[in-house]
Amino acid sequence: MSSSKMLRLILIQHPVSDVKEDNISHVLSLIRKTVAEEKRTSVPILVVLPEFFNCHKFFEKDAEYVPDGYTSKALSGVAKELGIYIIGGSYPERDAQNPKTLYNTCTIWGPKGELLGKYRKLHLFDIEVPGKISFKESADITPGNNFTIVEIGPAKIGIGICFDVTHDEFSRTYRNEGCNFLVYPSAFPLYTGELHWEVYSRARATDFQCYVAMVSATRDFSNSFVSWGHTIVCDPYGQVMKEAGEEEEIIKLDLDFSVVDLWREQLPKFRKRRTDLYECIAKVPTK
Repeated sequence: MSSSKMLRLILIQHPVSDVKEDNISHVLSLIRKTVAEEKRTSVPILVVLPEFFNCHKFFEKDAEYVPDGYTSKALSGVAKELGIYIIGGSYPERDAQNPKTLYNTCTIWGPKGELLGKYRKLHLFDIEVPGKISFKESADITPGNNFTIVEIGPAKIGIGICFDVTHDEFSRTYRNEGCNFLVYPSAFPLYTGELHWEVYSRARATDFQCYVAMVSATRDFSNSFVSWGHTIVCDPYGQVMKEAGEEEEIIKLDLDFSVVDLWREQLPKFRKRRTDLYECIAKVPTK
């Protein structure tokens, strides 16, 4: 395998408390410890964090501006310190033009501490199943309006957050743009996690012949919102490569993107689409 086609992936599943500063401090220590254990090569290292990795309910209190807020500066600093890439899960972003408007935002940082991209969650999670779960993300969060693609070494990565994974047109748009890796920081609740967590990760990998990662916080019953856990990575064949349990865990593995190229050539699904009969078209620029 050629090193130019490789990416070292580190997924961090960690607990999330009510104190933002404590969450960030813990995550930074995990990143430093894990990266220090790596044998450094020319292969880029990418760390991915969960959805709302710095808080889990106090959106208004913990919201901050990007890239000038506390969390952004922490992620930028550790990325530069270690010379790595970070997909910063997500955290509540306050709109600079309208401070009362909050977004569920994922930031992506480069090895010089630079902000490579920002994605605001498009599809907000509202659910009402009597006796099971009641949750309305749209009560606090405003949906975004753009796709975000970042290129890291051989990986062309389409970014989504949690409920975005359930919308196949969303992921198809990234595939149309040539993405070979889909990353979803996520916080599925127990009810939908048991039903759909592995199903959606494997389906998106199978549908679009790409790597898929869904990264969760740990399962903590002391929180009002209990995340499913089970951070997962699937390969382009739709097979589970690694899956975490419910507790704090770090997944490390190498992704070989020549596998994506080979499988797409062997089974040319994308070229076989009947675009004379149907099509999925983005209505806003992908970038």
